[in-house]
Amino acid sequence: MSYEPENTWYNYCLEIDPEVVEAAIIEEYFTSNGRKIHLDIYGKNEDLKRTIIFIHGTAVYSRFYVDFLYSLYQKGYRIIALDLPGHGLSEGKRGHFDMKLLTSTIFDLTTHVIENYGEQIVVMGSSLGGITALYCVANDNRIQAGVCHNAAILNEGAHKKIVKVSRGYRILKPLVPLMAKLLPTLRISVWTYLKVDELFQDESLKAKMDIVMNDRLISDRYTLKALATQMRAPPPRPLEEIETPVMLINSDHDVLFSVEYMQEIFDRLKKSRNKRFEIIPNAAHLVLHEKREEVIQRITSWLDEVLL
Repeated sequence: MSYEPENTWYNYCLEIDPEVVEAAIIEEYFTSNGRKIHLDIYGKNEDLKRTIIFIHGTAVYSRFYVDFLYSLYQKGYRIIALDLPGHGLSEGKRGHFDMKLLTSTIFDLTTHVIENYGEQIVVMGSSLGGITALYCVANDNRIQAGVCHNAAILNEGAHKKIVKVSRGYRILKPLVPLMAKLLPTLRISVWTYLKVDELFQDESLKAKMDIVMNDRLISDRYTLKALATQMRAPPPRPLEEIETPVMLINSDHDVLFSVEYMQEIFDRLKKSRNKRFEIIPNAAHLVLHEKREEVIQRITSWLDEVLL
């Protein structure tokens, strides 16, 4: 499958011509866990030494971040942005996953990158993708650096700290792990716990969320299994044992992930070499859209320090 010019993702190009972005992307699929996983590769045929694997957030898919990814590619990085299983153009039951599936998919993708592009690999993610990136760093020593916009330790009550939910879902939430055993594929809208109008500060960007809500590639109904894994999945290794360089990024007005919680996680990365915590001022949850250039500058400056 490929994107048609009229498809929704063009609307996610806020400042960059979507045709320019599309010309930079080569689409591919690779297979992991018996599923075809869709990849957007920026700079596939260029002589680029460093590759960033990018992991998108809840419900969306890689091209939701096209401005950010294209701008990062322009800084001299090959970008491989996947649609997670059950999201976007990748195979899998819509919104049905657990953290083991996500980390094993990235493990397989890392192997694919090493075989085709070399070993200088960074894993980067946003929101759910940021959590996944941290779990991937804990899972795979081949990764040379991890950049996590938001992070969480899911089996330590993170869901009580990072998500403000509606009253209805608040009542249901304690029952999710048990219900997931009985009805693992029963789906619930992610908008019961994500408040769309609080994800941006910029009013012009808020209007774009109507487009997201109507995008046919959005996976906005997650199964109970997917919700349960975000309440109980342990990292593959304790944070205190991670030696890989990790950067945490958080905005000061993020309604989902507090600076205080990110600081708590950062302090536990005791062995992480050259670890960094960047707080982006005057931005909300979708900081990669609102403060794209500032975030990229901070990321690339740090990667220049930590990569060989």
